[in-house]
Amino acid sequence: MTWRERAPGIYEGIPGEERDEELEMRVKLSNIPLLTVKTHRLTSWQHREDESFWPKIEDYAAGILEHPFLTLLGTVGTGKTHISLGIGWDWLAFGKAVLYYQVEVLLDELRRGFSRWQVGDQDGYNGIMDFTHNAGLLILDDFGAQHETDWAASKLDQIVDYRYERKKPLVVTTNLAMSRLPARIADRLSEGLLVQLTGESFRKKAKAATKE
Repeated sequence: MTWRERAPGIYEGIPGEERDEELEMRVKLSNIPLLTVKTHRLTSWQHREDESFWPKIEDYAAGILEHPFLTLLGTVGTGKTHISLGIGWDWLAFGKAVLYYQVEVLLDELRRGFSRWQVGDQDGYNGIMDFTHNAGLLILDDFGAQHETDWAASKLDQIVDYRYERKKPLVVTTNLAMSRLPARIADRLSEGLLVQLTGESFRKKAKAATKE
């Protein structure tokens, strides 16, 4: 099975197969789960006409940025990950490098890399940090759900600040209010686009519907 057959959704508007190898590499490096190419797309979001912020989401996905930072806020199940991954898939289709991480997973990988770095193996840790710094788009999912330590706070601050100073696009999703995020990070994020998602959890709705 070709890559185009496995993930047809990211080839919309891309003629022929000459870019398959390049796109496959970008998808692998992005860390975005492949199955979400069908389930987590902006075109499958059912509330586009009802939400006033949606045109700004579409602009961001198209690379039209009022500010490089976008923060999606809301309780569990309100669609933050769906929207952030939908943006990521659009950027990949446009030929841009994307890196997606749940924040706790990113910190776990950095800790392992840092441990190796301390005994002389610098490639793993430096490679992850370089990619979080320089990917065309960085998506940090579930910010604030991580086990908080001074080390973790320092690494996240370093990543956010690096991208802030260089105006590099960053999408953050969080269940927390801005006032509960670290002050310096919240200050950086607040300069960008803040989108508050409301309503009942889609997962709860789906579960309830199956019982009817």
